[in-house]
Amino acid sequence: MKHRFFILSILSFSFLCFGEGAEIRLPEVTTYIPAAVEQKIVITAEEIEAAHFESVAELVERCGIQMLSYGPYGLESKASVRGFTDETVRVVIDGICVNNAQYGTFDLASVNLNAVEKIEIVRGGFTEGVEDEGSVGGVIYITMKKLELKNTLSADSAFKTFFNSERPLDSAFQKLAFEGRLGENTFMNASGTLNYATNRYMYKLSETSSLLDGAFGGLVTTGKDGSLYWGKNGTWKSEENAQVIDGHAATYVTHYFGDGNYLSIGELFYGGHKNTPGPVNSKDQGLQRDYNNNLSVTVWNPAIAGGLFNLKNSVAWLCNNRFYKNDSGSEDSSHFINTAKYTGTLDFTSLAGGRIQQTAGFSADVTKLDSTNDGEHIQFSGVLKETTKFAAGGGWSLSTPLAVKVCMNDDKVNFAFVPKIGAAWESQGREASVFRVSADVYRMVQFPNMDDLFWEGGGFHGNPNLKPESGWGADLGIAVSSVRAGQSVLGGGITVFSDYYKDKIKWGSGTTENLSSAFYLGVDFNADASFFNKFWTVAVNGEYLYNCLLDKENKYTYGKRIMWTPDLICNLTTTWNFELAKISLSATYTGRRYTDNMNLYYLNPYVLVNLAAETAPIKERFTPYVKVDNLLNWQYQSVEGYAMPGISMTIGGRVKFF
Repeated sequence: MKHRFFILSILSFSFLCFGEGAEIRLPEVTTYIPAAVEQKIVITAEEIEAAHFESVAELVERCGIQMLSYGPYGLESKASVRGFTDETVRVVIDGICVNNAQYGTFDLASVNLNAVEKIEIVRGGFTEGVEDEGSVGGVIYITMKKLELKNTLSADSAFKTFFNSERPLDSAFQKLAFEGRLGENTFMNASGTLNYATNRYMYKLSETSSLLDGAFGGLVTTGKDGSLYWGKNGTWKSEENAQVIDGHAATYVTHYFGDGNYLSIGELFYGGHKNTPGPVNSKDQGLQRDYNNNLSVTVWNPAIAGGLFNLKNSVAWLCNNRFYKNDSGSEDSSHFINTAKYTGTLDFTSLAGGRIQQTAGFSADVTKLDSTNDGEHIQFSGVLKETTKFAAGGGWSLSTPLAVKVCMNDDKVNFAFVPKIGAAWESQGREASVFRVSADVYRMVQFPNMDDLFWEGGGFHGNPNLKPESGWGADLGIAVSSVRAGQSVLGGGITVFSDYYKDKIKWGSGTTENLSSAFYLGVDFNADASFFNKFWTVAVNGEYLYNCLLDKENKYTYGKRIMWTPDLICNLTTTWNFELAKISLSATYTGRRYTDNMNLYYLNPYVLVNLAAETAPIKERFTPYVKVDNLLNWQYQSVEGYAMPGISMTIGGRVKFF
């Protein structure tokens, strides 16, 4: 029986003989569900549709997570979770990690929200998923739509204005989606978008041509301590080089054979033509073209060996092509990244009478990079990971994710063992309410990306001798859910976290170096409530963070906060569900962020208030909606020197043809 508890063999493709019928027959098993240690924020397709998000970046920010944005729709925007960003925040689509091997991030603008079934966000380095290992700040799991029993065809058209008299109608967005059957056991989900955004928004400059900030067009601004005072007079200017034309296409075809076995083929494409204005007053603007493709084939075999385990195998081709040229001609670069990736997972359904749940995964990929700045390189990487959950009884459970990861670049090999352990106690209360306490300890390891190793250009040079970043972290959390009081349901949680991270890779002195170590201490918090049978709902998500640099060799930065990381980010969203309309109001606060590690200069806090409203479907087919972003017309900077949009209004409608 020992083989049921330990998995040491590498997964391979397993195409089984499928039955003739489409009926799903799974064995009946008694299962003890271990209390959750990993805590997730879950956003469903219905919530995405009702909020009318333009991009995944907007959705993530609404979850109380910092976004580092370099401009409006279509331009670069990346998540920062618990003070970590870039490759330390992983993105997984349908079980396949899609972070770019060259620069570590994933372009969130390339995801077609119209094709998303749900998005799950895990904060921190304690992750139980076995598809990949590398999370330091967190993971964004994206599940795409694949199965719809009834044929549906829908379209969504929207138009946007920034109230700029020079360009009253600024942007247009068109979405089209089909879901349904191609045959008795074959299903297809296909959707696409085409978007045109001039992005001629207004921003305010001081007499010295620096960006001004504050609410109501900069009339009221915030100080270092968060206090309010009258803003400075300034001059309004219209952004002139931020036009974006882009489009998405997503197609999934899934065929069910028998007993739940299925084959799914997915194709995701994104193309973007983006003018990049750069910082305010930049004399060297540019043009960036992105073409991304993700082709995947997945085979799912449930209840193998008499219901002992489920098996999933996926193979994918990830292609990322980027072209950039600036006006001065000093840079004209192209970057071609092609990755072949295999991911396999085993999920044991019933061990030790159902008290043990074990999953294991193996992923391997080979990446070919052909870049103007990095040159030509081939990278091999792989992860072998298992997570065992044990229900000990009395509400107690234990979770032990263990991973081995390796990466080979030219003659450089990095290897790491990443252990984690977590425990939780869960108590069932009245009327299905749940009280949970959890704690975990985890190791974090992040290998250098290919830009860190090989970049040449702009006076900077990569360093092939970099060491991996690494550290240790811990969480302690308390959560309650489904607490009922009459027609109200309440829930929420708070997690205290602490991380020590060393050998952080920084660009300094013209090259990349393992320069800094840092300490992080913070609190994640969330709360949700629904009143009067969900007529009124309220949700709060946020993060308070303290961090400091620990390099005693640099007396000017020792003990100082890490640049770009806010002390507090918090979102409050409230929704009213009337019989004939739904209205949602959200406010996101982003705190002070230092722009240098000496903490001499900082960006002021800002608050973004957004309003979305839609009517009930007219004749069950047409749903008009309106959305107002940055209702307070707050002038702000997400990244120093980059002007962000003020108030805007989007008017649109969604029609369901059948």
